[in-house]
Amino acid sequence: MSIESINPSAVTPLSNIIDVRGMTYTEAQPVVYAASIRLSVGQKIQVLTDSDPAAMMRAVAFQLRDAISWHVESDGKLWQVEVQPRAEAEAKDVVDLLTWDHYRLDHQFAQVLAAANENRIADAESIFQDYWIGLRRHVHLENNLLGPVLGGGEEQGPLADMLFEHDSIIVQSRLVEETFEEKDYGMLPAICAMLSGSLAKHENREETTLFPIWQTTDNSDRVRATEHLARAKELLSGSEDCQVLKVFS
Repeated sequence: MSIESINPSAVTPLSNIIDVRGMTYTEAQPVVYAASIRLSVGQKIQVLTDSDPAAMMRAVAFQLRDAISWHVESDGKLWQVEVQPRAEAEAKDVVDLLTWDHYRLDHQFAQVLAAANENRIADAESIFQDYWIGLRRHVHLENNLLGPVLGGGEEQGPLADMLFEHDSIIVQSRLVEETFEEKDYGMLPAICAMLSGSLAKHENREETTLFPIWQTTDNSDRVRATEHLARAKELLSGSEDCQVLKVFS
């Protein structure tokens, strides 16, 4: 859709067009955030604004942990921003891919926790199974591709911290799996809530301390970075599941 083809009079609160023209930055940002956080794969929104939206969109993306991507078009008077889930945008590098996968795993596990709290056990178990294989792929990727360049060894340093936290999260996830297998659902919400907190803390530490190290080191060699990104995409899609399941049996 071109800027010229947009008819402002046709914009309604029920459409996928978010019109924040005439709003201040502090008024527009929460409106765009509220629309963006509800996006799922396959959906897009169009944001119309009469000022450069770059700062606002960076702030919204930061709030959403880079779970969105956007593209801007402008004629100098009107800016149109197309916003979509990050999952549908091409990853720039392995860190970009892993950051999105953090968000995806968080979202999945939040759905597990919500279903458990509402006693929708079948839904919780189904979503958990997708999360569980996805988590193991993610951990395997970080341990074997990200780990070797983080510095330190397996007993101290950033690599040791990451490996320790990965082991803890795997153990906690196995407790959830065992709860489903044994049909002991009474403790399920509490166990899920504990794991949800552990995931959030671990991912925040990785993204703020470890990912910048990896990004700088890996991207210093573009050939290697391209190879790593290709392998990471394949691994997260299941190409190494035999090894993943063997390691985390």
